[in-house]
Amino acid sequence: MTGTAAVVTQAAYGVVGLPLRRRLRHTTADTGELTVVLLRLTLATGHVGWAETRGNGEYATHHTTGDIVAALAGLPPVTDPVWGAPSALADALAERCPPAAMLLDVATRDAEARSRGLPLWATLPGAGPPGGRGPRSLATHAQIGFGTAEEAGVLAAEAARAGFGRIKIRVGGRPEEDRARVTLARRAVDRAVGAGVVAIAVDANGGWDPATAISATAWLADQGVAWLEQPTPPDDPAALAAVRSVARVPVWADESVRGASDVHALAALGAVDGVHLKLEKTGTVGALTAAVAAARGHGLDVGLGQMDCGRLGCATTTHLAAGLGTAVAELWGCANVARDVTEGLELRAGAVGLPRGPGLGVRVTLHPAELTPLGQHSRSGARRQGPWSGGGPAGAGTPAPEGKELV
Repeated sequence: MTGTAAVVTQAAYGVVGLPLRRRLRHTTADTGELTVVLLRLTLATGHVGWAETRGNGEYATHHTTGDIVAALAGLPPVTDPVWGAPSALADALAERCPPAAMLLDVATRDAEARSRGLPLWATLPGAGPPGGRGPRSLATHAQIGFGTAEEAGVLAAEAARAGFGRIKIRVGGRPEEDRARVTLARRAVDRAVGAGVVAIAVDANGGWDPATAISATAWLADQGVAWLEQPTPPDDPAALAAVRSVARVPVWADESVRGASDVHALAALGAVDGVHLKLEKTGTVGALTAAVAAARGHGLDVGLGQMDCGRLGCATTTHLAAGLGTAVAELWGCANVARDVTEGLELRAGAVGLPRGPGLGVRVTLHPAELTPLGQHSRSGARRQGPWSGGGPAGAGTPAPEGKELV
């Protein structure tokens, strides 16, 4: 991981339901909450690390909340000698369940970085000298899901006025409705802040067949769209290549690319101009770094993203973007979360501040006593009811006393 010997002495997980202000809707999702799995571990040094991954994002990760929990529950207890090398354990876990491996890898890195008094981004290979400060903030997308054209126009104008330099609109449904939403959003943005000031990209999440996608590229080009992401189903790279061969806009892959081998394969086909990479899909930071290097080696554009998640997951992606030097990144997947269990990550003028404290630099308020030790199944079901839920979307665990930081 970071080159130090990390011995884990405690590790426990929990499942949290984060209620949303607006339903998350696109081609492959329709939900009123984000289900996230969190992991807390303690090193022999006494330093604590946290990590978060999305559970109900099977459309991108190919793994459910149940899969992730089962992978964690199936790990040996921390008394087993294998916990003397958590990086090897994470690598092995990535072969079976990348989101679970992500939890182990990130939580260990968070704890190790805290033990060294460094922000996590500064511990990544190629991140620069240990004393470097890194960027103060990183620009991020604003995202617009399915809805009416009028809603897209309003949301796009609000994002532009708030300082976002990039907006990504979900498409992949009825082409005429998608066209109306993109057209009205472009018009509203240009009217709000000036023509061409804000870049607009679109993401079909694999929702179009090749003929529909090819037809759409013409009007997308007319609207000055910066790139078209995953226009066709992820299991058909030839379809992606067919779209790219005639498109007047750059074509990116997301669901079609999980790691470096997929990057090489798509590049060999001439199927893409860029790739949208996620740690949830690669499983470990090492595998993500290899995928970034592969894309850059083929001259492809690189975007770093995440599933919609809480602030803990967003902080992870922010540190990765800073350490890996990716200019295009989605860092604010928590924008629609009504109640979170993490504090300390802020958005200003379309950019996320890079946390300055050690490790991930954020505060998790979930009480450790409510978590389940690794190697065991949850004592009272996979989910915990949070006191804020009030009969609505379920939360998990009990928040710590106000102002107390649980790290």
